[in-house]
Amino acid sequence: MLVKTYSAAVNGLEVTTVTVEISLMRGVMFHLSGLADAAVKESHDRIVAALQNNGYKFPVADITVNMAPADLRKEGSGYDLPLAIGILAAMEKVN
Repeated sequence: MLVKTYSAAVNGLEVTTVTVEISLMRGVMFHLSGLADAAVKESHDRIVAALQNNGYKFPVADITVNMAPADLRKEGSGYDLPLAIGILAAMEKVN
């Protein structure tokens, strides 16, 4: 299932909308693309902990995350919430 959520990236005085696309398929890998820095790549661990502490099971699935536009550097942990919501929506736990 493919789910799109949205976030924003601040670059100086400009704000750019970032589209976060999440796809769940059979497998056990977590793939993140779209010029994300180390903090965004580490979001997997924070999201797993947050979902488990709130009564959700993290899916045993091949999760592919694309963050567009790809030429814009994504930094920090501000993308954790759109990623978590997208994963829950792909699991059909939220609309």
